Amino acid sequence: MAENLVIVESPTKARTIGKMLGDNYKILASMGHVRDLPEHSFGVDLNNHFEPKYVENSRSKKVVKELRTAAKKAKSIFLAPDPDREGEAIAWHLQELLTPQYKGEFQRVTFHEITKSAISKAFEHATKVDMNLVDAQQARRVLDRLVGYKVSPLLWSHIVRGTSAGRVQTVALRLVVERERLVLDFKPEEYWTFTLILEAGGKRFEVKLFKIDGDKFKIDNEQDAVALLEAVLNGDGFNVDSIETSDRRRNAPPPFTTSTLQQAANNMLRMSASNTMRVAQQLYEGIDTGAGQFGLITYMRTDSVNIAKEAQFACRDYIGANFGQDYVPAKPNFYKSKSGAQEAHEAIRPTDVTITPASVRGKLDDHQYKLYNLIWRRFIASQMSKALQRQTAVNILNRGADGKSYIFRANAMVTVFPGFLKMFGEPTSDEAVQHAQVLGSLREGQTCGLVESKKEQKFTEPPARYSEASLIKALEENGIGRPSTYATILRTIQTRNYVDREKGKLFPTELGFKVCDFLIGILPNLFEVDFTSRMETMLDNIEEGELGWTQMLEKFYESFSKWVDEAKSIGAPEEEKARTLLAELEKIQNWAPAEKRGRRTYDDSKFYKSIRDKYQEEPKLTAKQWGVLLRLGAKYLADLPNLKSIAQEFSFSEELEEAIAKQKEIEEKIANGPSEEDIKRIKHVLSFFDKVEWAEPTKRGRRTYDDKKFFSSFTKQVDQGRILSEKQLGVLQRFAIKYRESIAQYEDLCKLLGINPDQTEEEVDSNGKPAEQEPEVQKMLDAMAKVSQWTEPVKKGKRVYDDKAFYESLAKQAAAGRKLSPRQAGALKRLVGKYS
Repeated sequence: MAENLVIVESPTKARTIGKMLGDNYKILASMGHVRDLPEHSFGVDLNNHFEPKYVENSRSKKVVKELRTAAKKAKSIFLAPDPDREGEAIAWHLQELLTPQYKGEFQRVTFHEITKSAISKAFEHATKVDMNLVDAQQARRVLDRLVGYKVSPLLWSHIVRGTSAGRVQTVALRLVVERERLVLDFKPEEYWTFTLILEAGGKRFEVKLFKIDGDKFKIDNEQDAVALLEAVLNGDGFNVDSIETSDRRRNAPPPFTTSTLQQAANNMLRMSASNTMRVAQQLYEGIDTGAGQFGLITYMRTDSVNIAKEAQFACRDYIGANFGQDYVPAKPNFYKSKSGAQEAHEAIRPTDVTITPASVRGKLDDHQYKLYNLIWRRFIASQMSKALQRQTAVNILNRGADGKSYIFRANAMVTVFPGFLKMFGEPTSDEAVQHAQVLGSLREGQTCGLVESKKEQKFTEPPARYSEASLIKALEENGIGRPSTYATILRTIQTRNYVDREKGKLFPTELGFKVCDFLIGILPNLFEVDFTSRMETMLDNIEEGELGWTQMLEKFYESFSKWVDEAKSIGAPEEEKARTLLAELEKIQNWAPAEKRGRRTYDDSKFYKSIRDKYQEEPKLTAKQWGVLLRLGAKYLADLPNLKSIAQEFSFSEELEEAIAKQKEIEEKIANGPSEEDIKRIKHVLSFFDKVEWAEPTKRGRRTYDDKKFFSSFTKQVDQGRILSEKQLGVLQRFAIKYRESIAQYEDLCKLLGINPDQTEEEVDSNGKPAEQEPEVQKMLDAMAKVSQWTEPVKKGKRVYDDKAFYESLAKQAAAGRKLSPRQAGALKRLVGKYS
C-alpha cells in the first residue's frame, strides 16, 4: 500500500508523475482550487484586516472528501501544484484543509518540467509552503473582490444589470476603446511617392525619392506632384552619388516567455491566448510519446528568459551535430529578463532538445504539434550564432529643372551567413540576390538612363486595431497583469461582451464603450494605467517578502473607499434638498396598494419608508435614490400641492418637471395598455407559428442564438397580458420570413404583420421596418456617389484594398435597407476624408 500521498492539480499531471514515482506513491488531483471566496457573498471582513472567508465550492466537496480519506492513511504528504502564486495558494489551501487528518509536516515540491530527473530532484529538495507567494495571491484575490463588489453595483444602476467591473480587465478594455477612438477619429492625409526605373550597364533597378535638398519631404497634392516629376524629368539626368555597404549582425531571439509565446502563437498560428495556454498546459503536463509519458516543455507561465545550464549545453551539442560548429557561438547566448521577472523560473523550452517535432508528430494533435514546433525552433534558434547580413544603399542624384537636388535611393539586403535564421528558413531570395548584385556593380559618378517614372497618390493609415498579440504586448509594456493572467484578461473582456474579435482584430462593442466611459468617468484614478501597474508592482513586493499583504490592502482601501464614495455621490442631492423632499413625501396619505408584476412586488409606501429610515441613520442619498424619490413626488403630486413651489425654492424644480413628464408617459402607457382584443389579436398572430420546425441553436462567437427559446419568451409574455414591443414585433417579422416554408398561411400572416411576402430578412431592421441610415451616414453615402476618379486597388499582403468596390458594397447594403454598423460608418468617414 502506498504510504506517500502526492497532490497535484490535474489528472493528466497525476498520471504523468505517477508513472515516474512508482508504487510507493499515491497521486491524487485536487482539480484546481479546493477553496475560494464565496460566489454569492462578499467574503472579506473589512473590520478584521481584510480576512478572507474561504469556502469549499460545490465542485470540490467530493474531491476534498477523497483527499481527507487518503490523508488519514498517509505517512508523508507532498504538495505538488504548479510553481507560481496560484499553485502555492492551492498548496496552502490543501494544507489548511487536511491538517485535521494529517499531523505530520506537509512538504512542498516544485518543478519547472515534468521529467523523471526533475521530479526526483524536486522530491529530494522538498521545502515548506512559501507564504510570501500565498500572500501575494490572497492580496490579488481580495483586491479583485473589493473592486468587483464595490464598483459593479454602480454599473448596474447606470448602464445595465449584470455588467461587472474588473480591476485589471477594465484597464485592458480602456486600451481597446482608446485605440478604437483613434481609428474612428483618424483623418487620412494625402501624400505622394515617386519611383524611377533606371538602367546602368544594361541592368535595370528601381529607386525611390528619398530627399529633396538634403531634407525629408512631403508632397500632399497632385499639382505639386506633377510639378516635381516634371522638374526631375527635365533636370540634368541621373548619376550615382554614393554607394554605401555595411555589415549588420542580427542577434538570435531569446526563448519564449508566456507573453512572447502568446504573441507568436497568435501572429503565426492564429491561436487565441486562452487556446495557446490550454495547449501549452497539455505539453507541460505530459504526452505519451511511445517511449514513456513525460512533459515535452517546461512550465509555461513565466516572464523569465533564463535557461538551465544543462539545457543550454545540450542545445549547443544538438546545434553542432545537426548544423555544424559554425552555428554554435563561441560562448553560450545569455539573455536579460525584464525588471521584476522571477529569476528562479526558466523560459519556455523543450525538456529534451533531441525530441524533435517530427519525431513526435504522430503522438500530437494538430495544435499540440504546431505549438511544440514553435517552442522547439525558437529555443534552438536562441542558442545559435548571429546572422551576418550585408546591406547596400545607393543614392542617385538628380539636379532638377527647378534648381533643387533630388536624391533617389535603392536598398538591398543579402544574408552572408544565416546563423539562427537557418532554423526559421529565411534565406535571401534569388530576386534579392540579383538586386544586390546589380547595385554592387554600380560605380560612383556613373550615369544612369531613365526607363520609367511613376508617381503614386497614397494616404496615411490609421493606427492598427489591437490583435490579441499586440494587446498582450501593450499590457506587458505597461506593467498590467502577469504571465498567469494575460489569457484570462483577454477571455474576460470578450465573454462579457465588452470586446468582439473579427478577423483577428479586437473591437469594443457598444456595451464596451458605455462601460469603459462610465467607469473612467466616475473612477479615473482606479482605472488609470499607471495606478494599475503600481498595484502589480506591490503584489510583486509582497511575493518578495518586502511588503505585508494586509498593509498593502489597507493603503489601497484608504484611497479606494474615498473614490467609491465620491462616485456614488455623483448626481446625488445636497443634504438640504434631500431632507426637504423626504419631509414632503411624508405627507402622502393615500399610498397606492402593493402591485405584483411578474416575480416582483412594487410597494411605494414600503420603498419610501426604507429610504427614509436609512437616511435617518446616515443622511446621504445616492443619485438613483434621489431619482426614485422625485418620481414618487411626481406620481403623488395630487397629495402634495406645495411640492412645485418647494422645488422652486430649493432649486430642484427642473429635476421635478422631468420626473413629472416621465410619470405622465408611464401613466399614458398604462391607460393605453393592451385590451383583451389586443391580446387576442397577438395570440392569433403567434398561432401561425404552431407548426414551425425551429432551427437548432447556433453559436456565433460567444453568443448562442436559440429561435425557439426566443419565440417561447414572446408567448409567455403575451400569456401574462403584455403585448409585444415594436422591436419584438420586428423580430417576429424576421422569424416569419425565415420560417415561411413551415407556415401554412404565410401570406395571411404577412398581412397581419405588415410585411411584403417577397421581402428577405435583411430588408427589415430590428423593428421590422426598412432600415434608415443615420442622417450623417446618408450624407456621406450621397457625397461618395459623386466621386468619378477612384484610386487604383492596392494589394497589401494577401488582401486587396479597393476603395470603389468597398464603397459600392456599402451603398448596396444601404439600398437593401440594412443599416451600416458603427465600424462601417467609421470606414466610410475616412473614405470621405480621403476623397474630399
